[in-house]
Amino acid sequence: MAPLTLQGTGDLVEMQLHGMLTDTNFEELKGNIDEAKKVVKDVYNGGVSAKVLFDLTDFSGTYNVPSMLAFKELEAHNRPFVKKTALFGGSMAARVAAELTLELIGQDNLKIFKTRDEAHAWLNS
Repeated sequence: MAPLTLQGTGDLVEMQLHGMLTDTNFEELKGNIDEAKKVVKDVYNGGVSAKVLFDLTDFSGTYNVPSMLAFKELEAHNRPFVKKTALFGGSMAARVAAELTLELIGQDNLKIFKTRDEAHAWLNS
């Protein structure tokens, strides 16, 4: 399975992180991130700012620094096109990895939640 999968419906872009992020799958991750940039920009070009719902449930929490920096670059690229990004789920290790990345990014429109329902409610608030 790809390290990052996604789908867009209306103004909602759902992304799901899978497994570990390592040197072995980094090139595939970069391709997935390029696809994510396109999907988010396409939503914006449709006339609305995207809302991103990011599922960490399947993410192990293991990552390498290039992967973290790639997600930082994804956020920087998407910043003009995204209203809010909500992350949810995952193990304690996955949430710690996500929190470190969010600290690195330093934006107020990115938050992490325990459940999909909490994340979705915040996106729509």
